[in-house]
Amino acid sequence: ISIEKSELRFNITESIAQVNVVNGEKVKEGDVLATLENELLKNQLQKAEIDVSTAENKLQQEKINYGVRKGQKVSAKVLKSLQIKSGYLEAKNALENARIRYDQTLIKAPFSGVVANIEKKVGDYITPSDALCTLINPENLEVEFSILESELSFVSLNQKISITPFSNADKSYDGIISEINPLVDKNGLIKIRAKVATKSADLFDGMNTKVFVNKSLQDVIVIPKQGLVLRSNKEVVFTYNKGFAEWKYVTVVGENSANYAIKKGENLKETDTLIVSGNLNLAHDAKVTISK
Repeated sequence: ISIEKSELRFNITESIAQVNVVNGEKVKEGDVLATLENELLKNQLQKAEIDVSTAENKLQQEKINYGVRKGQKVSAKVLKSLQIKSGYLEAKNALENARIRYDQTLIKAPFSGVVANIEKKVGDYITPSDALCTLINPENLEVEFSILESELSFVSLNQKISITPFSNADKSYDGIISEINPLVDKNGLIKIRAKVATKSADLFDGMNTKVFVNKSLQDVIVIPKQGLVLRSNKEVVFTYNKGFAEWKYVTVVGENSANYAIKKGENLKETDTLIVSGNLNLAHDAKVTISK
């Protein structure tokens, strides 16, 4: 999800005169992305600019008539009176009004980013309810995911995570947890947000990803997931001991995509030889052979 993302719209209804960008194009803040038909408003703006110049000349004449010498300062009250008398304030206000109405026919990029979702074309009428396009900053992304309530102790603010897009499982990007929503939903899930720390053109807004939250655990033995089986809903591992399988109860205190973390100090020892295949229907003291 892009942190900086905005649907851009015109404030008036008119036909589109020009579209200056295409989907996927990078733009800079202030770039004009599209223009409405505005010849009349452009003409009114130019006239307002001329009227201001005319009023400025009249203001200088009024200052001379009042006796103000070149470079001489006058009080704010006298200056305002001369500006009103010469029509300068009225002309300046009309210019600001004309510029506002003219600027409503332009859409400028509010920030630098990439253009998306342009469907309108030159000649189409567009209203304020129609979005011309969506502007996205691809360098300011975050990922949103949910965790179980029981997993809350494994996450914390500013914790590092790894992000892998479904589109390319070989690539991984760094992230930092920036927000933990203090609310458990009806499904027992808590929403987490993390900023993507790695800049990449391969990540798009709305892309599906896998998130890996890594946390160091103390006093554990790590085993591959294939080595753990369930017996009567209890977690069990089998170890190899002089040609026989030995059944051992264990307690899982953590896991990742490939491994389980087993609580250290129980039945399992670091020097044990773990059976990781053919163990689904294995029994205690069953005779086993090692195959290579």
